[in-house]
Amino acid sequence: MATFGTTNQYIKYAVYAQEVSINQSANTSVVRVWIDVWRTNSGYTTYGSGTVYARVNGSLKSASITSSQKITSTPIRLATWDTTVAHDNNGSKTIRVNGWISHDRFSSSEQGFNFALTTIPRAATITACNDFKDTDNPSFTFSNPGNWNMQCWLEPNPNGTHLCERTISGTSGTYTWTLTDTERNQLREACKGKTCTIRIGLYSKDKTWASYKDKTYTITNASPSIDKATAFIVNPFGNICLQGKSSVKISADSVTCKYGATVASYAISGDALSYSGTANNATSGVLNQTGTKIYTVTVTDSRGFTASKTVSVNVIEYTYPTLTVEAYRSNSSGTKDNINGSYITVKPTFTFCNITGNSIATKNLKIDGTSKNTSFLSDKAYTFSRYGLDNTHTVEVTITDKVGNSTSYTVEIGIGKVPFQVPPNKNCMGIGRYCDEDGQLQVGYDLRLYGKILDSSGNQMLIVGLKDTYDF
Repeated sequence: MATFGTTNQYIKYAVYAQEVSINQSANTSVVRVWIDVWRTNSGYTTYGSGTVYARVNGSLKSASITSSQKITSTPIRLATWDTTVAHDNNGSKTIRVNGWISHDRFSSSEQGFNFALTTIPRAATITACNDFKDTDNPSFTFSNPGNWNMQCWLEPNPNGTHLCERTISGTSGTYTWTLTDTERNQLREACKGKTCTIRIGLYSKDKTWASYKDKTYTITNASPSIDKATAFIVNPFGNICLQGKSSVKISADSVTCKYGATVASYAISGDALSYSGTANNATSGVLNQTGTKIYTVTVTDSRGFTASKTVSVNVIEYTYPTLTVEAYRSNSSGTKDNINGSYITVKPTFTFCNITGNSIATKNLKIDGTSKNTSFLSDKAYTFSRYGLDNTHTVEVTITDKVGNSTSYTVEIGIGKVPFQVPPNKNCMGIGRYCDEDGQLQVGYDLRLYGKILDSSGNQMLIVGLKDTYDF
């Protein structure tokens, strides 16, 4: 209410406003406005006619004043109006109420005041909620002062699909979902990382209003699984993983990802192997270290969760076959004779790695490039004829084991030894050996001098040795 003056100093009027009813569902109020007028001095009366006006929230109202409405010191009511006022969306509303009078004896300007209406409870709202895990039943507290019908939902990755919809009621309280297994999996599959944002939402008044809060959703116990890790021996010997020969191919078999995740990468590591990529297998280099080797396969899914599996491989020790050969000139009985022996006696001695399935697969004994024996035994002498004393001879022995590795041994047999020899049809001489080159004096003995060496002119010569220079 507010009181105002007129052009007659003794006449005042008051503008009144009252909120008489509220329609919550329509979000409106009925406002009653009336205007009273009176004289401030007693003993006088004002007659006449005119119009009284009111403007309520912009809406113009008016009523006639008749001469029967005598204005005295006792207030009289000129007019009353009821107006329906729509509130703002949030339920609040402040209106302007004005009033004025046009009378044949006086008048006033338009004057008034602001009038705040009762805030009408509107949307239901979520007042609090928490982050939650995939194994939790999420909850929220709410306020619903208008006691509207409500519908709540969970929305992974906001602006996505509404899931887990429920209809609830009450003016306030806490609501907790009891999620089904199907609903839990829907939420998990919608979340593409270890965590994501899930919007907790609340509709009210048939989805007229929405209230929501975004919370962090965490997936737990979602690591992928590897049924097994398999080791396949590459280049085995029989079924043996052999040192220096074999490799291994390691693979991850039957990988299962959870809740819609997919395999992002594999990592495989161990002896002679370090791999990272999208293939589920990798092959090592040749294994040179013996013993039990552990290989680890790790799979990483699209969310970043990992799982690992190990597999072991036993690498068996392996050594190449060994071979030594004794070879010399002999007589026909195999007795060593470097002077007159026109036979060659060969005695191979060999070993091979004692592993299952291994033995010497092939043997070959050659003299001067010609194969002489392919079935010789270890540590047994074999005699071959006939080989001239005046030539050198090459003995080569080779053995190969079943693994496929070979070892060779070569012996050079020198020219025969004699005190003195002049070969026929050659211009040469041998002392302590057979001479095999024309125009040479070949000496097979060590030389020890007790006199001097002179040149053709009788001058002393020097002998230059490998270590020292000698002056005779």
